[in-house]
Amino acid sequence: MADVNFKKLQALIVDDFDSFRMSVVKMLQEIGVQRIDSAVNGAEALRLCRQKAYDLILCDYNLGKGKTGQQVLEELRHDQLPSSDSLFILISAESSKSIIMAAYDYEPDAYLAKPITNKALEQRLLRLFTQRVRLAPITQAIKEQQFDTAISLCRKEIAAKGRYTNQCQKILGQLHLQLGQYDQAEAVYRDVLEVRALDWAQIGMARVKKMQGDLLSAQQWIEEAIDNNPLALRAYDLQADIYREQQNYTQLQQVLEKTVDISPLSILRQQHLGDVALMNNDVRVAAQAYRRTVKLGEHSCYDRIENHLGYARAVTALYEEDSTQGKPMLREALRVLSETEQRFGKAPEHKIEAGLLECQLLACNGEQQQAKELLASLQKLYCAEDFEVPVTAAIEMVKALRATGEQQEANTQLQKLLERYQGQETELEKIDALLEEPASTKNRARVAAINKKGIAYYEAENYTEAIKCFDDAQQAFPNHIGIRLNLVQALVDKMKTDPTEEDLELAQRTLARVEEMLTVDHDQYRRYRQLLDTLRMYRNGRR
Repeated sequence: MADVNFKKLQALIVDDFDSFRMSVVKMLQEIGVQRIDSAVNGAEALRLCRQKAYDLILCDYNLGKGKTGQQVLEELRHDQLPSSDSLFILISAESSKSIIMAAYDYEPDAYLAKPITNKALEQRLLRLFTQRVRLAPITQAIKEQQFDTAISLCRKEIAAKGRYTNQCQKILGQLHLQLGQYDQAEAVYRDVLEVRALDWAQIGMARVKKMQGDLLSAQQWIEEAIDNNPLALRAYDLQADIYREQQNYTQLQQVLEKTVDISPLSILRQQHLGDVALMNNDVRVAAQAYRRTVKLGEHSCYDRIENHLGYARAVTALYEEDSTQGKPMLREALRVLSETEQRFGKAPEHKIEAGLLECQLLACNGEQQQAKELLASLQKLYCAEDFEVPVTAAIEMVKALRATGEQQEANTQLQKLLERYQGQETELEKIDALLEEPASTKNRARVAAINKKGIAYYEAENYTEAIKCFDDAQQAFPNHIGIRLNLVQALVDKMKTDPTEEDLELAQRTLARVEEMLTVDHDQYRRYRQLLDTLRMYRNGRR
């Protein structure tokens, strides 16, 4: 073992209980640590970490009011404070999987469960610091971007077949990947896997195959890693990257849902799920994810106004889709919006967007007069000459006008939006959320492909697959009346031979939404009436 001189270490103990801090101070002193600071909460710990670099931080997870130990670690890494490279040990009286997995992304060096004994603490610190000292030349070479030196040192350690062989193989594989040396990285991971099926090596192989463009092999290695370790978040993250690059947002959401099941206290994972679910118009999942994100963000350096706006946006959409599910969240969403100025400042674009979302929530809650008065005050700011309206705020203005019954003005603003962003695909894809027929080339192609696929299933009398196709499509394009009516048609024909209460409820719910969107002069109105009459006859015939 390398010689560890505990006398030279600078340590910080973070815990809200005096008795525990004093107990740990005594333990550290008994093994030779002499320079010890302490903090009673996360804010004090971070203040000390901004002033000096600690060799060791022992931090309890639960620090009372304010930041958790996990959030202290997040901010250390995020802000790259002087102590960001400290040996960080997270302590908890609980052995909860959610607590352990939440801190996973920020890689604490160890976990310790209370109560802590002198012997257990000394043994853990000795192992950790021995490894740190032994690998210090490799770590330093990487910091100085002397990658050839780092690779050489790793190979030397691996050849010696010492205690840190696996750790050096892991570092070596990552270095080869970083340098684009995929064949060398693959050789490292295969050497590991010939001895033992370690999930990090399987994930490494998946990364190699992904970078080489062999996505099928990459997926196979990811599945092996997950079979080996169902909690291997890095495997799910790589799978998510693949689906994101393929623009397969349905599968991406499913993977993100798995990751938040494993790590529900991770704010970034909840945030990513909320963003993707909202993009997929899965507003129920989006609302739940943003709700957790807002709560987790209260003391987090990863708090952002987009999470608060996203929650309000998702709740509004959920209420429109299913008022029974959405109504209980309305008041909470209004409260979340009311706190944005205090938490994120008075930037005009934020104030306007939050206000427009508040208008919609008030309208959903039956407070039409309040909504109209708020909208009138916001329109003055919105039309100010010195304010350039972001596309997101412009979209919310159209929605707020619709929510308060100003349909003609909403149509005028929508037409201005389409003219302003003509030919700008990224913005048009966002505006598509307001339109019955998409304006962006990408979404027009998606609608055509989905419709073609669904109609092919329908004509082949494969109603189950047709329903699935059209249901996915109406979620992606909630304002597309034609898709919704195609869904109802497929449901009606399926129910002739295979009636279910679930299908009947979906058909009724879909037609109810169409009724809200249609006017009597719409070219789909006649078809809507025919399907409505058919559904009524079917329902009456079942009674």
